[in-house]
Amino acid sequence: MSDAAIRTPALKTEPEVRKDASVFSVPSEANDNENLALSQQPEARMFELPRAIWIAMIGSYAVFMAALLGATGGSRAAFAIVISVVYVAMFFGVARVMLGQSNPQPVSPLGRSGGTLQTLFGPLGRLEVYTQVLIVPVVVAAFGIGIGVIAALVF
Repeated sequence: MSDAAIRTPALKTEPEVRKDASVFSVPSEANDNENLALSQQPEARMFELPRAIWIAMIGSYAVFMAALLGATGGSRAAFAIVISVVYVAMFFGVARVMLGQSNPQPVSPLGRSGGTLQTLFGPLGRLEVYTQVLIVPVVVAAFGIGIGVIAALVF
């Protein structure tokens, strides 16, 4: 660092004093009542996930529930499994109803060859998005199949 940078006094910002008012006026004030506010826009974020991801998630949970129903013999735990099915249907149903209330969804950027999905941490390709979104549902389905295989071997 040069000596000039060290010896130069720091820039001091003084509050702007208005002649017509007796209070200080700070230009970057959060509660700015003098300037017109920008008009607010509706929420612009969309799901932007391809239809195949939603189908794979629903299918994974359906495989899990069917495997549990088969592993428990059907009648012994049917009530609890039916309640779980209702919760899964509510989870996906609420998302579907909310999508029906919003503006039309654009085509997913992953639908194009080489398309990327913009996330908070940067753009992700198709394989990364599918892996991040489907890892839990696929593992849950595999867990259900594993329970079914163990139940078939033990009983």
